[in-house]
Amino acid sequence: MKELLVCTFSGGRTSAFMSQYIVNSIKYDNYDKLFIFANTGKERKETLDFINECDTQWNLNIIWLEAKIDETKGVGTTYDIVDYKTADRTGKVFETMLKKYPMPNVFASNCTRELKLKPIEKYVKDLGYKSYTTALGIRYDERHRKSLKAKENKIIYPLCDDIQVDSTFIRKWWDSQCFDLQLKDYEGNCDLCFKKSVRKRMTLIKENKDISKWWIDMESKYGDEVVPRFDLRSNLSVEEIVKKAQKPFQSVEDVYELSKKQVSIFNEDLDYETDCFCKAT
Repeated sequence: MKELLVCTFSGGRTSAFMSQYIVNSIKYDNYDKLFIFANTGKERKETLDFINECDTQWNLNIIWLEAKIDETKGVGTTYDIVDYKTADRTGKVFETMLKKYPMPNVFASNCTRELKLKPIEKYVKDLGYKSYTTALGIRYDERHRKSLKAKENKIIYPLCDDIQVDSTFIRKWWDSQCFDLQLKDYEGNCDLCFKKSVRKRMTLIKENKDISKWWIDMESKYGDEVVPRFDLRSNLSVEEIVKKAQKPFQSVEDVYELSKKQVSIFNEDLDYETDCFCKAT
């Protein structure tokens, strides 16, 4: 049995490019390759369409997983195998996680752990692999996100260590393809992720007033004294962000589109944002 290389497919442009690179690089010819997407139920429709198109165009045989969470204490997260047609688009999978675990936030990313990492780990284990290598789509300009325990945990970063690509390269590469992810960089794959900056979320709410409803409902149902809301950094509830979005503010624009227009972004009033696995780029 060859060494297994698990390629995590987030649904963004970078992870998709990484998949193409790995398929076509002789460096990885001696690996069995497995491309996996873990759906949370809160991915954008455009993300699911993009993943399906990548699979159709490139024959990656992407495995679509969803977390299967038993509310019984001590019973770990497993998975269901789904596909493009049956994947949850309502947030049901995410809410199942909220029934058992505290609301995720920048200090405790339960959604990444329970909805992405654990289902993938369990699926690969069930295939009979006791050890495998994981490829993560982190670019060279994001190298600060690399794990300090990467070697110990058998994690590799092809787009940092094999070829050093940045966000501009990725967007230009996709400009030359016959299809692309139909999202702006600031939109991201998870529709109103708490790791996005406040101004990005305000912009998304301004562009789509219905996008906040699910998140407000989840804070109302599952918030408690310890974790009353998703965003513990700005300490703003989704409902408060909605109210801020109703007042005049400078909306976020797609950085790559701005760069093509040769518009300087250095004077933008940027606010804090946390890195996550759900970026569009």
